[in-house]
Amino acid sequence: MLVGCQIGADVKTSAGLPGQAVQEETIPEWEVPESEIWHGDWLIPETSPIIGNIIIYNETEEGFDFEISVENNVPMKSANSSRPITSSNGTSGYAYKDGLVAISDRDTYGCELTFQLGKDRILVRGSEECTDPDLTVDFNHSFSLPEAFVIDEYFVESLKEGKFTPDGYGIGNSIKSITDVLGEPDARIQRNEATYNIYSNMGYGTSIGESLVGLLTVIRPEKLTPADIEELLGEPEQEGLNELEGLYFYYYIIEDEYELYFEFVPEEKTLLRFHLREMKLM
Repeated sequence: MLVGCQIGADVKTSAGLPGQAVQEETIPEWEVPESEIWHGDWLIPETSPIIGNIIIYNETEEGFDFEISVENNVPMKSANSSRPITSSNGTSGYAYKDGLVAISDRDTYGCELTFQLGKDRILVRGSEECTDPDLTVDFNHSFSLPEAFVIDEYFVESLKEGKFTPDGYGIGNSIKSITDVLGEPDARIQRNEATYNIYSNMGYGTSIGESLVGLLTVIRPEKLTPADIEELLGEPEQEGLNELEGLYFYYYIIEDEYELYFEFVPEEKTLLRFHLREMKLM
């Protein structure tokens, strides 16, 4: 399903390309990724006027499920607009892997997305059928992994205060206070029945109708193993396979106030991301 919209206009239901000519880009052969794992959260670099992300999950040898979204907060002109507007667009589907390239199923409009995996980035290109000249955003971007979050000696004590770092924002802070200081997020991700404002490797989540942060996430931690986490926090309360996303998880209760989830890529047993949330949200 593809959904695009522009502020002040009717909702569009097709893929999003603004209609301008696109300079074709490919990832050079020498840019070899460290691994062929696509799973994870990939962001448009913060230097771009467009914000967006790809979520890739349920990865197998055959392919993966994906969700992709893009938007612009700064008004721009589309091919069909006479005044600057803001637009957003998103879609989800399944892509089949062939080495470092993956191609999505075509949707009902014939739109097909091609993904190319490079070193810490994914390049996306849409077919001609993806064009929508009414919108100011498209899927033709390079999506990168943010800098890795390093768990330090203050991490465990910070968890008890609903934070990941001593001087960072935490559970109970207002989203407005965060955006007032940090500005617009690099991306917005829907996960765990919440919306996360993503800044680099960190996300601040609010449930529907809430203005205070109730969930924290790190979308790119350093590559730790389950053994590393046990050395840090002891044996988990629970562990097992999350069938929804195909990830292996460790679950901890922190001070009877917070729940902490670590999610690992099953094949490599490396940490993919982790979340902290208030127990009252259960």
